[in-house]
Amino acid sequence: MKKYLKISLSILLLLLIGYFGYKHFKKTTILLDVIHEDAESVIKIGVHDITKTLILDALWSPSYYWKKTGSYKKDKKKDSLKGDDKGVDLKPFSIVFYTIKAVENTLFTTFKIDDTEAFENYINKYSKKKSITILADSKGYKHLSLGKSKLILAWNTEKLAVALTSGTSIEKLKTVFEDVLLHNKLISDKNNDIIKKLSAASDHITFARKESLIGLNFKDGQAIIDGTIHTEIPNTFKTNITHNRLPEASLQMYFDANFDKQENNNILSRRLKDLSFFTKNNLEVKELVDRTNGFLSITIRGTTKQADTIVSYEYDDNFEKVAVKTLEEKKVPKVSMHIGTNDNESLEEYLTTQGAIKNNILTSIPYYTFYAEENSNGILFNTTKETTVTEEKNSSSFFRLETSFDGLQDDMSIPGANDIFSLLNTLEIEANQVEGTNQIEIQGKLSAKQEDINIIPQIFFGLQQKKADIFWDKEDL
Repeated sequence: MKKYLKISLSILLLLLIGYFGYKHFKKTTILLDVIHEDAESVIKIGVHDITKTLILDALWSPSYYWKKTGSYKKDKKKDSLKGDDKGVDLKPFSIVFYTIKAVENTLFTTFKIDDTEAFENYINKYSKKKSITILADSKGYKHLSLGKSKLILAWNTEKLAVALTSGTSIEKLKTVFEDVLLHNKLISDKNNDIIKKLSAASDHITFARKESLIGLNFKDGQAIIDGTIHTEIPNTFKTNITHNRLPEASLQMYFDANFDKQENNNILSRRLKDLSFFTKNNLEVKELVDRTNGFLSITIRGTTKQADTIVSYEYDDNFEKVAVKTLEEKKVPKVSMHIGTNDNESLEEYLTTQGAIKNNILTSIPYYTFYAEENSNGILFNTTKETTVTEEKNSSSFFRLETSFDGLQDDMSIPGANDIFSLLNTLEIEANQVEGTNQIEIQGKLSAKQEDINIIPQIFFGLQQKKADIFWDKEDL
C-alpha cells in the first residue's frame, strides 16, 4: 500500500512540476517577438490566468452559471466563418498590447501566423462578408481597416500586426507595421527587462512602463487595481491636499496636478492641445492652463430642474415655415465643477473674452446649463444657482475618485450606461505620492452586486440578459 502511495505521490509531483514548468515556459515565450523594441508602455492580458480563474469560479458556483447560461433566449443564427481555421491563435496564453512614443493614441499588438494559407483564406472570406477592401502595400505586406472602429490589420506570411487607434493616420501606423513585418524590430531576448517583468507578473492584467508596474485582478464581487508609478523627478505631486467634500455624493472626483512645478503644467498642456473641444470653443489650451493652479474637482449629488428650449416648426397664414420656440422643464443632475485658479490672471475673464462664458453661463457644454461663479479659490460651474454646502477635508491622496452607481442611476440618465450601473455597487480609486521619492502608489476597487461570484461573469451575463430582454420585449410588441 505504501509503495502505491509513493508512486501516486511521485506521479502527482511530476504532473505539478510539469504543469508549472509549462506555465512558466509559456509565460515567457508568448512575450517574445511580439513587442516592439521601442515600446514605451506595455499591457499584458493574462488570457490563461483569467480563464483558469473563471473555471474555478464556475466549479465553486455551478448553479449560478447553469442558471445564467440558460436564462436568456439565444440567437440561433450561425456565423458562416465561426468554424473556419483562422491560421492564427487569437486567444493565446497572453495578449500583449504596447504603445510607441512616436505614434500617439494608438495600441499595437502582434500575433504569429501559424498557417499562412488558412489565414489568407479566412481574411479574404471575412473581408468579402464585411465588404472591406484589402490593400497591398508596395513594400510587401497587406492591410485593411475595419471602418469606424479604427482597427487596422497588417500582415505578411509570418506575422499579423494590429493597431487600435483613435484617429492616427495610416501613414504613421505604416512606420510601425514596417518595423514589425519587414524589419522584425521585436524583442526576442528573454532576459530583456520588460520581458522579465511581465513574465514574473501574475496579475490578470498588467501595465508596465519603465519601472512602473500596475496590476488589475478580477475576484469574487470585485476588481482590484494596485501598483506603483515612477515619475522622472521626486515629489511630482503633493502629499497633503485640501479639498471640499460633498457628503453622500453619487460621484466625487478631485485631482491636484500641482502646477507649482512648471513641468506638470507643460505636460498637461501638451496632452490637451490636440483635443478638438478647445478649438471648437475658441480656447487656446496654454492660455487656459496657465490661468489655473492644476486643481480640478467634480461632484454629483441629486437632481434639479432646468429650462430647455424646444424648437418646432409651423406654417403661418402665408404657408411659410417658421420656427417656434417653447420652454420645457427637464430634470438634470446637480453637477458642481471647481477649477482652481492662480492670482495672476482671471480665468473667468479669459473665458468671457473668448465667448465660452456669456451672461455668467458656460456655453461650451450645450446639454446642461452651467452657471459660472469666480471666487478666491477658483471658478465654479454648477447646474443649479443654489449654494452647495461642502465639508473641507485634508487628504494624502492627490487624486481620488468615488462613485456610487445606484446614486448615479438616480441622478443621471446616460443612454446605455444604466445597464452596467445596475450591475455595480461602488468604484474607488486613489493615488498617493510617496514623500521624498519618485513613486506614486495606485489603489482602486470596483465592486459588483454579488459578493460570491467573480465580477467578470456578473457583468457579462448581466449585460447579455439585458440585451436579450430588450430583444424579446420588442418582438412581443
